Amino acid sequence: MPRRWLQEKLPSHDQLHEHLGMSQGSDHAFSAQLQWIKKKIADPMLWHLNRRSVAGAVAVGLFIGWLPIPMQMLVAAMLAAVLRVHVPVSVVLVWFSNPITFPALLYAAWYVGSSILGTSMIASPLSMNVSDLLHATLEAWPEILFGSVFCATVFAVLGFIVTNVVWRFVAIRKWRGRSFN
Repeated sequence: MPRRWLQEKLPSHDQLHEHLGMSQGSDHAFSAQLQWIKKKIADPMLWHLNRRSVAGAVAVGLFIGWLPIPMQMLVAAMLAAVLRVHVPVSVVLVWFSNPITFPALLYAAWYVGSSILGTSMIASPLSMNVSDLLHATLEAWPEILFGSVFCATVFAVLGFIVTNVVWRFVAIRKWRGRSFN
């Protein structure tokens, strides 16, 4: 079962505290921000698999993955910690946005943003050199940004709903399949 396998692979609450230098006997001098981050990440509820934390993490991961920002994994981990949802799931779901898929996601955001805002996508045909592509991207930045935020919101909400429905369906099916002998 994936849940049990994942629980075996993840560190325990005590191991995490020890690794981060937050065990009872440690007297490390850390800045206030680093101490806050360590305390947030070491929260055992951020590493516990339940329907609410996983569904929230799916929403966070999908939302951050659609945004054209640097350090998406770090942003997803911090947002997951602040929202108290499962950190590893939110970080892993950001991986759908990678160097291979990024051009397609950027184009989709551009298309959606242009369609909603009612602007034309491309004024002139593009040649396949980097200068023309960069220039077209810079001209279309408002449409790309709007499309990215729109797609991020839609996919986050859909991911949250689908995760809740699937989790509930599997739980009900397991419950009905139990043996009472």
